[in-house]
Amino acid sequence: MKIAYARYLDSILGGWIGKSMGGAIGARFEGNKGWIEIRPEEMFPQEMPPNDDLDLQVLWLKVLEEKGAALASDDLAAAWLEGCWYPFNEYGIFRRNWRLSIHPPTSGAYGNQFWETGMGCPIRSEIWGYAFPGAPDLAARYAALDGTLDHTAQSVGAEKMLAAMASMAFFVRDVRRLVAMSIHYLPTGTPIERLTRAAFQAYDEGLTLREARDRLMSLEGIPEACDAQINVPFTFLGLLYGGNDLQETILAALRCGYDTDCTLATVGALVGQILGASRIPQSLKEQVGDRLVMGIEYNRPEMTLSALARDTARMGVLLARECGTGVQIEDAPVLAPLPPTAKPPATRLSVEYEGLPAAAPGETVVVTVRVEGQVPEGASITVEGPENWTIVPKRAFVGATQRTVRAALHAPPLGAVERWLMANRFTARLDADPPLTYTFGVAGAGLWRFLGVYYDALPDPNNPLQRRRAFNQHFVSLEREYLPEPDVDIDALYHAWSVVLGRPALVPSYEHEVDLSRLVGLRGPYCAYLARTIFSPEELPVNLIVGNNDAYRLYLNGELIAEVDESVWWAPFNNVHPVTLSAGENRILVKLIKRGDELRFTLGLRDRPGNRGFNHVDWLVDLSDGVP
Repeated sequence: MKIAYARYLDSILGGWIGKSMGGAIGARFEGNKGWIEIRPEEMFPQEMPPNDDLDLQVLWLKVLEEKGAALASDDLAAAWLEGCWYPFNEYGIFRRNWRLSIHPPTSGAYGNQFWETGMGCPIRSEIWGYAFPGAPDLAARYAALDGTLDHTAQSVGAEKMLAAMASMAFFVRDVRRLVAMSIHYLPTGTPIERLTRAAFQAYDEGLTLREARDRLMSLEGIPEACDAQINVPFTFLGLLYGGNDLQETILAALRCGYDTDCTLATVGALVGQILGASRIPQSLKEQVGDRLVMGIEYNRPEMTLSALARDTARMGVLLARECGTGVQIEDAPVLAPLPPTAKPPATRLSVEYEGLPAAAPGETVVVTVRVEGQVPEGASITVEGPENWTIVPKRAFVGATQRTVRAALHAPPLGAVERWLMANRFTARLDADPPLTYTFGVAGAGLWRFLGVYYDALPDPNNPLQRRRAFNQHFVSLEREYLPEPDVDIDALYHAWSVVLGRPALVPSYEHEVDLSRLVGLRGPYCAYLARTIFSPEELPVNLIVGNNDAYRLYLNGELIAEVDESVWWAPFNNVHPVTLSAGENRILVKLIKRGDELRFTLGLRDRPGNRGFNHVDWLVDLSDGVP
């Protein structure tokens, strides 16, 4: 395939203009899940806002310029921590995991059970398509290196699909054909794939946009505003009903609501790329201007969209040559070559976990250390970790035919340590000349002591409804104190219930989840009390971030912090409680009420500096739990 450099550059600039335009228009409606109708003259804000849809891609361009085709997920992760403060939703989970030394792709899965299907990575797809024109599989491959930082299969598949579409949109201008060429990147049989196909079916059946939207919501809609499972299909509705008209496409995506800054930015980028900057109506371009507006620490030497397009095109030309894609970008100017840092290292180490990258005292995490590239004969891998952990084997030989070492990391048992760290770091070292090291982590599980399960076996004699249900139900009440709150004898009850259960009455919390089913199989309503001791090195303002689907009471150091009586869909930010941890020991007591078929409760801690919102600061990773 061939493309003139001028056309290539014009298409990239059109894409970045469309990306900026859609993000700016959609930003003020983000999270509005209603039907949104505005007039064209109401589209643009007075000032162009920064947008994470574009900011992270600008940062990825920097990594491409430094690493070229040799870049790895860890390069992107390190750049994020250095140059982008964003800790929102799945971004925050990635940052937490990376600070725990948990690498991609595990960083996109661990503790991310709610946002693993978020929109955070499908919106970062364009840079990979622009950098690998006419090479959709390469674009998708690098999109996956990006997406697995903070997502799993559905969102990563969407980013791969959109990256592949951007890669081919330089040569194919029909959206239907681009989709047909790329939809295989979506995981088969998943909600995102089913709803994407349903979007095209609704359009082909002649439904109106509103009817098509209603169909998708009724089939497999989701309440979360920023989930890719519904927003990616809405993106395609915008493209279908917009008919390659940039303004109408943006307005069609806007009407569907939900994650509007993302859906509008994505449709704007694709249509803008297909049109090219030269064919975007001047009345729209002048609203965007040429200024590159960013909200992160990193800035380009030239903060303009035209310079961003020029620098992106440079990478596309150089990578096409380096990777041998067969795509000819004709009449390209003389370009500065890639730096020496763009060469892949001779040898790389990586670590894969069998199961969760987390442990409670007495548990074992199994990892496989892998050597990629050159392996000196007679070399060995040594794994070292925190004091009191046992590593088996601690050292093993590797070579050209034996590139992996499977190691069991045995956590110290209960009673062997007094404090249980949130972060436990290990080092795998390739003993060669020169030696190569790789740091990885095991998250310390939160340690909740179970203080018993309680319920009313008999109905309230003054409640006719309870009396009628007495044969089929137990009963429970948030108001009733089944234990003397808050003056609960935590140690005595923990030991008593350990005797009752015939095992330590401990509920490890691996992903902020307090999963009582590990100890309790009681069906029907009940009340459970749990306690946790957290040590802080200093007095520390924090936010307790609670996800719940039923009622609870929460005490800190004997003080009632919250009483919440509700039955809701579980989401990790359902409630936020600002508190101050004391220096040293802090005792949390929680009373959980289960009134339905399932109990879900999560609790995590985030920093609380100044007046910044709870979703604008990092999760804490440097505290420790008291060990019973």
